[in-house]
Amino acid sequence: MKKAERWLAGLIFIVSIVLLAISIYSLMGMFAEWKKTDDLKQTLTAIYIGDDSDAGLDTKAGEDGESGEVFVEAVKADESGAAVTPGLLALHEENPDCIGWISIEGTAIDYPVMYHPEEENYYLKRDFYGNYSANGSIFLSELCDPETSDNLIVYGHHMKSGAMFATLEDYKEQDFYLEHPEIVFDTLHGTEIYEIIAVFLTPVYTGNDFAYYFFTGAETEDEFDEFIEEVMLRTLYDTGKSAAFGDKLLTLSTCEYSQTNGRIVVIAKRSEQ
Repeated sequence: MKKAERWLAGLIFIVSIVLLAISIYSLMGMFAEWKKTDDLKQTLTAIYIGDDSDAGLDTKAGEDGESGEVFVEAVKADESGAAVTPGLLALHEENPDCIGWISIEGTAIDYPVMYHPEEENYYLKRDFYGNYSANGSIFLSELCDPETSDNLIVYGHHMKSGAMFATLEDYKEQDFYLEHPEIVFDTLHGTEIYEIIAVFLTPVYTGNDFAYYFFTGAETEDEFDEFIEEVMLRTLYDTGKSAAFGDKLLTLSTCEYSQTNGRIVVIAKRSEQ
């Protein structure tokens, strides 16, 4: 009996060691992914906030394995004369899919916005350069047209690390909204400020849910008003603000885990500038 017990104890010990090794390996991979993502974020941020004389620098390794240097001319205005951030132009030069930079002051949301309409959810699991990334990128829905859509729908993962759009979870609390009521969307046509008008939770892809993810614009005032009415019926609290036909909207969406296929959605309208 004692021999059998020793054998069982030895087996349990070996299994425990194997499971521990697997766990350590998994954690090492997770931390490596986090560091890789953080390093890329720092690189992109450095380009974005670069001064006018050095708006962008490509440090990607070329096909020959050597690092190349491509400086981007700092252009300060688009064809309409609107001021454009030189660093954003540098990022657009690095990857033409980069069409903006989104930020909410005082939060971790401070990222480039990608747009690849040729493929659904292209940047869901890809980084700025199109390489695999569990974090993915912040990206504009392929259903939208950044030039003409009345509602720009922007997606990002809800990462446990707090990265990407995880901060949207904090908008469940009205106090957080009061401290962070605006979203800054820096575009290739200038900087746009959006004021948040509503925050709501909803399941998606159930067959009878509120399909906010299809609304990119309204042909009529009634259609727009109907959308806003549906939004306001679901809002978690009264912001004291709304939107009218002709307003440009910005919708931020990420996963929310209190329900199956849940989403937390932040709706904002562009401020008059």
